[in-house]
Amino acid sequence: MPWVHEPPRGGDVRAWTGVLRCSSPGCDAFPEAGIFDDAKMSPAGDRGGALSRGCRRFLLPIATAALLAPPCARAGTGAPDTQLWTELDVTGPLATNTTITGIAKVRVSESLPNPTLTSLEADLNHKVGDWWLSIGYVHEATPARPEETVDGRPVNIKQLIRLFGSRAWRFGRNTVALRLRLDDTLDASSNPYRARVRLEYRRATEGLSWMSYLFASDEVFYEFQDQEWFRNRFRAGANLILSERTELQMFYQRQDSNNSTPGAINALGVTLDVTFR
Repeated sequence: MPWVHEPPRGGDVRAWTGVLRCSSPGCDAFPEAGIFDDAKMSPAGDRGGALSRGCRRFLLPIATAALLAPPCARAGTGAPDTQLWTELDVTGPLATNTTITGIAKVRVSESLPNPTLTSLEADLNHKVGDWWLSIGYVHEATPARPEETVDGRPVNIKQLIRLFGSRAWRFGRNTVALRLRLDDTLDASSNPYRARVRLEYRRATEGLSWMSYLFASDEVFYEFQDQEWFRNRFRAGANLILSERTELQMFYQRQDSNNSTPGAINALGVTLDVTFR
């Protein structure tokens, strides 16, 4: 999700560090008029106060669900596995407010047969108001390990269709982003539907031309057939600026699942994001 520093017109990039611009559908692409600086967020204008209060009212139930879901999705049996998650995202424009994203993923493990996952994915994204709405297809050449169970039976997922919506709210140097996702696992024997909710906090960095923000996120997974929360995924890391089009997100991730063995994964993640405009 590339957020890049954007100077005011005629400004000096090296001397300016205050504003972020979102450049891909993983986050909300605010127009220049919607970018807030510290002056606009002053108590005198109360613009930031109103936005902050609105965000708190809207996000409180979501944050509560995210906090309550992890105990339900506690780790299964087995010692935690250590993994490396790598991802390449390439996004390009198709039309006004419409983009397409190609994604390639490879994951490797310290103890499980490798690779633990290889997949190719494609998402069609369209901006509607303040939301990015997307439909995507995923093909897993190597299904994810460890293997999951649904209704007591192993599930081998190789293809799925996903629908998701993303939006971000910004106030000052802070951003709160929400993503809602629904998956239809096409080839699973029981064809389970799954929902995912991710809440992310980003803090813009100042004085660093090579880093745009620090972040922490929590994502919870719900499986409709068993009617339970089965996974929690926490991430924390940084978004690095490599060039005008290219960014690198590096993070630590802890994943806990109650339907697989081992149920806990500690992972180092690296996502390379290339955006064409």
